[in-house]
Amino acid sequence: MTSLWEASAVRPQGYAKALEGDRSADVLVIGGGIAGVLCAYLLAEAGCRCVLVEGGQVGAGVTANTTAKVTAQHGLVYDRLIKKRGADAARLYFEANQAAVAGLRQLADAAPCDFEEKTAYVYATGSTAGIERELAAYEQLGIPHHVLPSAPVPVANRGALGMERQAQFNPLKLLFGLLGLMPSVDVYEHAFVRDVSGNTARTDRGSVTAGHIVFASHYPLVNVPGLYFVKEHQERSYALALEGAPLVDGMFIGDAGGFSFRTYGDFLLVGGGGHRTGQGPKPTEGYAKIRAFADEAYPGARERYAWATQDCMSLDHVPYIGVHRRSRPNQYVATGFSKWGMTGALVAARAIADLVVHGRSPVEALFSPQRSMLAPSLLSNADVSAANLVKPGRRCSHLGCCLAHNDVEDSWDCPCHGSRFAADGSVLEGPAKRPIAPERR
Repeated sequence: MTSLWEASAVRPQGYAKALEGDRSADVLVIGGGIAGVLCAYLLAEAGCRCVLVEGGQVGAGVTANTTAKVTAQHGLVYDRLIKKRGADAARLYFEANQAAVAGLRQLADAAPCDFEEKTAYVYATGSTAGIERELAAYEQLGIPHHVLPSAPVPVANRGALGMERQAQFNPLKLLFGLLGLMPSVDVYEHAFVRDVSGNTARTDRGSVTAGHIVFASHYPLVNVPGLYFVKEHQERSYALALEGAPLVDGMFIGDAGGFSFRTYGDFLLVGGGGHRTGQGPKPTEGYAKIRAFADEAYPGARERYAWATQDCMSLDHVPYIGVHRRSRPNQYVATGFSKWGMTGALVAARAIADLVVHGRSPVEALFSPQRSMLAPSLLSNADVSAANLVKPGRRCSHLGCCLAHNDVEDSWDCPCHGSRFAADGSVLEGPAKRPIAPERR
């Protein structure tokens, strides 16, 4: 499947090289998605000699398959944050993400990417209790907002809470534009990092040694030690771009998953159908769920593009940004964006650049990967891993969990940690670094 972003953004020429032999740098960034490119861009701006390596092509992973909502409204996050970590932490979370909205707006002036200011809405699909609690959190934190008695989407709902001055854009146009603004950064593609030992990252064709290493590879390349295989799980979700469907004014998402909506030019983007990686999609999930909805809600519309993505979900829905683990203070991680990676990417890039250059960041405690892991999802992750470690079947090359076949995407997916493999055994998604045996047909 090809995403709308891949179809509408022109990949520049000559920005990347082939890694041959050994290289050195002040900072190595592993991962060429929006988080990695923003990290490299800011570090280069700060005067660091930076190298970026990407296992495939820059921007061809999760960034190419997002719905690209640029917003500090991350579902019903603020009521939850106030209760768990206090109003000061919740306010800092908002300020960091809203500053990222503003920062991406500024970057869009230098790298045009169809950036449009919109209001983001979360609508109530059932009880209004969650929306009412979130409204109270907005009022406590001073977040600009307004309330709609009914969201203008073809889903039964009981009103929506809007966060003003948010945005939407084409993520690949921004990413490709940034590549042209950082000529001092050496970018290497098809340089899959197999191992990181000390300050050196090794690929099949060469290595990079750096004073600082940033893991911006979606799921951390090194997840043991660090316990990232316990700290997060992965989920898949799906999107369609429809032509001829009524457009919406704003960005909308349901409070309990539901469907999401936004526009891009003459297209209506509808997202949903999500499930845990390795546990589906069932016949009623994935593309089938969105297509059935679209057939009923927009009978005259045509499907032009369809794509799927994968998100790392942290235990508490707050990203892990900062020092990878205490024993390696010069290694950093950006992961667990929990479906909100557009603002999360710039929050991470700014925080990591501060840590590298100044040794501290104003948000390091909020996003610290070393924070408490006590959360209900910890037990759920542990249960899934335990069950699939003893289940018979094809094994994942990461930690040996039993793989499940994804009939819709013809892949072998790991329910424990989210690795995915093509029929030929090649790695589609990490944390796995090694292929598995080809499928027998």
